[in-house]
Amino acid sequence: MTPTRHLKRPLIAVSVAALIAALTAGAAHANANATEPASDAASEVELNLGTQPAHPVADLPSSLGDFCFFSGLPPAEQKYKVIKNVKIGKNSYGGVRDVLPKMAEYARLRGADAIVEYNGSQRFGFWPWRMVRPVVRGVAVQWTEPKPAGCEAIGGTKLSTILSSDQPPAK
Repeated sequence: MTPTRHLKRPLIAVSVAALIAALTAGAAHANANATEPASDAASEVELNLGTQPAHPVADLPSSLGDFCFFSGLPPAEQKYKVIKNVKIGKNSYGGVRDVLPKMAEYARLRGADAIVEYNGSQRFGFWPWRMVRPVVRGVAVQWTEPKPAGCEAIGGTKLSTILSSDQPPAK
C-alpha cells in the first residue's frame, strides 16, 4: 500500500464519525419537548410528544371536545386574531388522532378558540422509529367580535367529531 492510501482511511473514518455525531446532535435537538421562540405571536412552536397513547373520545374534557378546527379559513365575517402557528408531532408510529387532543389543549391554554389552516399527515423521518409519524399543524386563533354561535354554525368541525368520525375537517 502506498502512504497516500493509509492517510485516506483514517480521514474517512473521522469524517464518518463527525457526520454521525452531527446527526445525533440534531436528533437530540429535534426531540426537545418544546421549542418556543420569544413572544412573537406569529412564530411557530413545534412540540414532539414521544410515544403517548391516543385519548379516547370519551376521555376528552368537554372544553376540548368543542374545540374548533378549519381546514382553510373561517368565513370572512368571522374576525380573529392569530395566537401562534402550531406544529405537533409524535416521535413514533401512530395516527393523527394521537396528537390532535394535544394540539387543541396547547392552543386552548394559550387562549385560542380554534385552529385554522389545519393540516394533518404522516411524515417520514430519518430514524427507524420515526420512519412514519403523525404531524399536525395549523394556526391557533382567538375569535374577536362577533363571537360565533357555535363551531359548526361557521363551517368548522369540532375535535370530538374529528376523533369519532376519523375524518379531517371539511374543506
